[in-house]
Amino acid sequence: MMSFKVCLHVLGFITVILLPSIATGQTKTDAKPIELRLAHMMPASSPHHRHLENWAAKIAADSGGRLKVRIFPANTLLPGPEIYDGVKNGAVDLGYSWRYKPTGFDIGGKFAFILNAPDTVTGGVLYDEIWAKFPREMENEWKDVKVLYLVPSVPNYLASTKSLSPLDSIKGQQLRVASNELGTFVRQLGGTPAFMSHSDFIIGLDKGTVNGGGLLSVMVVDYKLGGKLKSIIMDPVGLAGPVFLAMNKDSYSKLPDDLKNVIDKSCEQGKKDGIKYFAALQEETTKYFKASNMEMIYLKGAEKQMFEEVYASVRQQVGKDLDAKGYPGTEIVRFITERVKHYSR
Repeated sequence: MMSFKVCLHVLGFITVILLPSIATGQTKTDAKPIELRLAHMMPASSPHHRHLENWAAKIAADSGGRLKVRIFPANTLLPGPEIYDGVKNGAVDLGYSWRYKPTGFDIGGKFAFILNAPDTVTGGVLYDEIWAKFPREMENEWKDVKVLYLVPSVPNYLASTKSLSPLDSIKGQQLRVASNELGTFVRQLGGTPAFMSHSDFIIGLDKGTVNGGGLLSVMVVDYKLGGKLKSIIMDPVGLAGPVFLAMNKDSYSKLPDDLKNVIDKSCEQGKKDGIKYFAALQEETTKYFKASNMEMIYLKGAEKQMFEEVYASVRQQVGKDLDAKGYPGTEIVRFITERVKHYSR
């Protein structure tokens, strides 16, 4: 039987061990959470930001408060073009943006043109299928970060301050383009491509140096172009994106296994929420076109056939250009075409 004196010694030892926790009120379960910094370029008032807030709340809840995602919107931590490299180099733990720089992004950089999905939902399915079909190529393009999810955004359209109907009205029109392949497409339709940024495009419209151009559908809303652009061809020329949510590899590897699991399990819901957002945005954009009395042109018959043949021809050339760089470009373009046909039945 333990003596009274020994009992006192044991109780004293236990008291010494527990006293710091009792004094501070701190236990293992309420220790300071691990904070992850997330940078993005959108305004804090944007649906993008609300989407990320929802994702961060899920991370906090699923981790029991042990993980906290601190969000830095509107380029406050990094500008959009630097976010991918910032995640790669550890300037931030997480980043949400488009990839602006072409280095190391030969295939994905062409998706904005070759991904001929009719809408965001189909585009999201195609991203998963492309990754599953070409895992080596896709993983290599994103090897510097841990991709949590990729989301396509909205379609690219041709729009103008002049009518684009009939289709040969495009001849002689100066149309802004942001890529070589879109420039080739416009040229083969009879237009004159003018390579310029988004901001220069808006200035060009005001000055009358361009008639219109290839643009994301949401640009018409964001820049309130409904009163300037008179017509828009509703047959899309690619689907913009992907928008990525990615994590620094070291930030991820340092997490305990159970918190890694929290991050991993959040990806699917985050992707679905992102796709839902862009799909709703496209619906609102179409309503804006109608409210602005824009001429919404749905090509038919010979015009539609000609438009699609030119688009297919340029897409095939993009595939060949990728082949020349050692990628299965032609196979990727063919796979996308077949899957789009499958989902269009």
